[in-house]
Amino acid sequence: MSDISIVKFAGQSKVTLEGYVGYFLITRSGDFKYDVIQYPLSFSSMINVSFKDDFKLIQLRIPQIKNRMAKSSPEIKEMNAELEKFINKRINSDESFKHRLKIAIQNADIEVIGSIIEDFFKEWVDPIKMSVDIQEMTFAEFSKQLSKVGNSEDAFKVIKRDDLKDLSEAYPIVDPIAGKSINDFKIGEKVYFTVLRFANDQVKSEMLKKFPDDFNAQGENVSPLVGRIISKEFVPEFGEDFTLIKIECQNFYFKAMVLNSMNLMTTSVGVPIIGNSQPAVPRQPSVKSEEEVHLHLADILVAVILVAGIVGTALAIMYFFFMK
Repeated sequence: MSDISIVKFAGQSKVTLEGYVGYFLITRSGDFKYDVIQYPLSFSSMINVSFKDDFKLIQLRIPQIKNRMAKSSPEIKEMNAELEKFINKRINSDESFKHRLKIAIQNADIEVIGSIIEDFFKEWVDPIKMSVDIQEMTFAEFSKQLSKVGNSEDAFKVIKRDDLKDLSEAYPIVDPIAGKSINDFKIGEKVYFTVLRFANDQVKSEMLKKFPDDFNAQGENVSPLVGRIISKEFVPEFGEDFTLIKIECQNFYFKAMVLNSMNLMTTSVGVPIIGNSQPAVPRQPSVKSEEEVHLHLADILVAVILVAGIVGTALAIMYFFFMK
């Protein structure tokens, strides 16, 4: 199972004339997140998401669709609020749901996943036929997807500024469940990130030498690196949606345009493992080894006493036989 698995689903109820579209996101460690929208079929033209879309687009568009529909009909807002209560209650009451979903994802069994999703909503709407799709990715791949959001001409102009043009481009590793917004990171705080583009071939060559285990043969960053945030900047061109940051990693410097709404992984999580290197742990003498040392010294002492005893006995025998 990958770091992140997303089950996208969509269905329609012919009885209630309503549609459903959403996703369940589950991490390798079992953390869980979801977003679902229920809508009257008469609003189908507003559903601009499909299974072919990258998850980043689905994740951004579902809340937008909810807001648009709520403005058109307060009843839809209330209906989705009740659906959210149902989902939370269902997840908390059925501890086996996540486990069964993870097993089905590991087996890549689309039919079983579809049955699990339909059964999940059975008490809410029945009958309903759900179409499902699976998308799996690492934290780094997920982060690279999100880095493409908002890549407009304005964004291109910003990252080409004089103070930014010679910096390599990166994006912090996204943790959609346990992470925190870039707004909550402080200057000097460490952050996981993945390299998107190098400033030039010289920087690329130097980084590949410095971090040989974190890049593949094609020079792609396959294992997240750890850097330090050295600046954060509000970008007026993008309103309140983005923050421009600079990252330093062992004298290599990067720029990143980060979505404020995305949760970023903190280094306190302890994952992912960076490269294959592990810190050396000093070997400490154990209680057992100290006991073995004491036993070894005792054995020597006993041996010396025994030898002395044997020699003393031999001398006594010689004295009685030869001196008397």
